[in-house]
Formats: sequence, C-alpha cells, structure tokens
Amino acid sequence: MRLLDGFAPTAAAIGTTPDVPDLGDDARAAVKGFASATAVAPGESLDFHISVAEPQDVTVEIYRVGAYGDHRAGLLGSSTPVAAVPQPEPVTDPETGMITCLWEPTWRLNVPADWKSGAYLAVLRTARDAEGAAGANYVPFTVRDLHRRASWLVVVPFACYQAYNMYPFDNARGKNLYYGFDESGEQASKLRASSVSFQRPYELTGMPREAERVHDFVVWAERQGYDMEYATSEDLDRGRVDPLNHKGLIFPGHDEYWSASMRKSLVKAQDSGVSTVFLQANNVYWHIRYEGTTITCFKSRRDPVKTKRPGQTVMWRDLRLPEQELLGAQYVSLVKGDAPLVVTNADHWFWQAAGVSEGDTFPGLVGGEADAVHDKYQKADGTEFAVLARSPYTDGADGTREQQTVLHRKPSGAWVFDAGTFFWPMALGREGFADPRIEAATAALLARIAAGDGLASRSARRRAALTAAVKREASPSAVSAKAKPVVKRVGRKVKRTLKRP
Repeated sequence: MRLLDGFAPTAAAIGTTPDVPDLGDDARAAVKGFASATAVAPGESLDFHISVAEPQDVTVEIYRVGAYGDHRAGLLGSSTPVAAVPQPEPVTDPETGMITCLWEPTWRLNVPADWKSGAYLAVLRTARDAEGAAGANYVPFTVRDLHRRASWLVVVPFACYQAYNMYPFDNARGKNLYYGFDESGEQASKLRASSVSFQRPYELTGMPREAERVHDFVVWAERQGYDMEYATSEDLDRGRVDPLNHKGLIFPGHDEYWSASMRKSLVKAQDSGVSTVFLQANNVYWHIRYEGTTITCFKSRRDPVKTKRPGQTVMWRDLRLPEQELLGAQYVSLVKGDAPLVVTNADHWFWQAAGVSEGDTFPGLVGGEADAVHDKYQKADGTEFAVLARSPYTDGADGTREQQTVLHRKPSGAWVFDAGTFFWPMALGREGFADPRIEAATAALLARIAAGDGLASRSARRRAALTAAVKREASPSAVSAKAKPVVKRVGRKVKRTLKRP
C-alpha cells in the first residue's frame, strides 16, 4: 500500500474541541486506528494504521493539547482524504491473551520541524452517511525533543494507558491487564491478559481512560507559561531521558505500571538532585517488562521469568522495593465516591501561598484511588519529610481509611511530591472543579524546584548520582538479589550430583 502524506496545516493553531461521539462498543465503530509509535520528534514521521467498517475515505485531523483561548486543544491541520479499507480482525494470543491488530499502515504524518513538543491527538474522521452520521476516533501520541534542555519534563503514562485498554470493547474479545469478557459478556478478572500490545487502537472513543486528567495539568501548565519538554513511559524504559536536562520530572497521570528500566531512570533523576512531582495516586505499583511493542505483567508468581533481576512481574512492594521508598507514600485503596482533602502542617511553605489554615478542606478532592505512608514498608530516605494532608475517606469495602499528601527531600536535594489522589490535576483548572488554592500551592512547589534551591552544579550532581548508584549496587540487598540465581544454579547442580549412582 502506498502511504499518502498530504497534510494541509492551518496558518495558526485554531482553538477548538474535537467532536468525537461516544461509542457503545467497538463492534459498531465506523473507524478505528493506532499510531506506529507513542512519541515522535519534529522532522520525523509517524504511520497511522486505520481500519473502517466499510471502504471509504478518512480524513486525519491533528490537534495539540494545550492552552488555546477557552479551549483545551488547537487544530493544526488535516490530511487530504485517505482511502481506507477494512483491515483484518484482531488476533488473540492463546497463551497470554494479548490482542494484536496486524494492520497495514494507511497514512503517514511527516511531523513539521516547527511543531512544539506536547500531547497530541489525531482524530480519524469519516464522511457523513445518508442519515447524517459520521464516524470519528482518537489516536493519541506525543511530540518531543529529548535533547532540548527545559525546566520541566512531563512524562505521559502510555504504559498505564495501554494496561487499561480493553480494545476491542465488544463484550466478547477485549482484554486488558485487569479483565477479559466471559461467555455472558461480563468482565472477569480470571480472563485478563498477561501481555498487552500497542499495536491496536484504544477502546471506544480512542481516548485512553486516564488521559483527560493528564490534559488537565498540561492545559494549566501551559497557561502558566512553564518551559516544558515531553517524554513517554517508553522513553524512560529505553533510557532516552537525561534527567540533568531538567529541574524536575512531572508525572501528571495515574502512572501505575513501571519496568525496571523506568524505575532506574527515576532513581537516577532523584540521585542527581532532579525533583519528581507525582500529581495523582497509585504510581510505580506494578513491575512490568517492556518487550518491543508489548507490556507484560502477570501480577502473580505464574510469571515464568523468576531469576532475572528484579524478578517476577508482581507488585514492586512484593519484590521488597516498595514504591514509597521513592515517592514517600504508596497506594492504599480505591476511594468510594469522593471525600474532602484535609490540610495538615498548614504552616509549611507548601501551603503558605494557598492561604489555608490547619484543618481546612478541599471538597471532593480525594477520589479515584488514594496513597498514604505504610509503616510496615521501608520508608523514603530523606533529609526532610512532611505530611501535607490527612484525609479520612471510605474505601470500596466501606471501610474507613486515611489519604495522605506528602513531600520529602532526598539527600541529593531533590524534592519529591506525591499528591496521593486522582483528582489533584482536575483542581488545577478543569471547569467546575478548579480551586485557586491548589493552583497556588502547586505553583509554589514548582517555583521552589525551578529556583534550584541551593542545588550543586550539573557536573557535581552527575558525580553524586554515580556515587549513589555504586553504593546501591554494593548494598546487602542488591548483592543478595544478584547472588540468588547463582545459588539456585549451584543448588540444582549439587542435587543432580547426589542423585547419581
């Protein structure tokens, strides 16, 4: 198939809201598609794999998420009409449950060299039929320049996006890392996949389930004029990110699924004095393996990979590497409904710009999932530690729990913030939910980090990170982890020897 690359840019980005109707299921979708990569640099190309219910032309509109007047996106242009055809049905791997769409590429976007980094949305749009209905579907991707130094690096959680993706959501075939459909069309956890592929569209509208709260932060931050660069989960996994190009890394989304390489990149940043800001809850929770365009997470000891460090794809805390060592707090439970976030340590500099008092509340700010400090697990190593909110809430089993928002400082000087609730980004500017006090507190945190706050030079921070890495590799726990496979091999050899006549 010859790839078309006709693209008509607008003279300037047009602030607008893409019109993509809701879908009841993917079985009746007029058009679906996915991109060949989660991220691309200006001047590179990106292929779109498109399938339609019946042969027809498709137009690809390109939007950038950001501050465009009263709108959360700007239209940058659209393709010439592309002839699209129905592509093969998704293929399901019987061993892992992984669903893959072996679709030919339909259209290529040659990314203009002057496009700004950011979160992007392609909208695949079909012509209207005789009844006036038209099909449309989102395809998310990121434009980034990882060589550019910027104050902030915003990491878009595509690993988590894909973990939740249940395409095709048709009450029959769809699977993600949580559920599969049983014979009655109900979602069953026993039928979940252990691997998921990026070679498939996102379910229903094509907008990943967790993306809108990421966009809440992006729009707010652009309105503040922050100097931001972008990256994805895969960029962290592949070691493409140099943390010393930035004052801080911002994780605006629910970022639950982390590979060993992603975690290594985070540790390197924190050891280098680069601050990390987590604006939602339940981050760095599941250990995954990135394998090409797939993610694997068995979530149990059934994982056949048992000896390769750091171990099986289970919860990081079950690998004796609890997430609160890095973040200060970690996942507690789901939140039933929502609850107010309750201020504590109101005299801390974090809250001063917000003008709050001890015990003040932010109605409805605790929702989705919640974090807190767990006493049974290793706590974060820091020179300062502050709990900024203690918020009672009801969990999914109608029990009473406490959510905590925490801030601590690593020995390197890096600040680490964990909001501990899904709804923090919504309070930064979503219509009907924005709270100027949360905006002020978040801005104060970012200003403190951007100012450097007494950090050493870039070269000194790089040397400090190297020293910390060597020290960590020589620690008893690391030596023990490396020795275990050797001990097991020796043990097996001894057993075989003893069995010989």
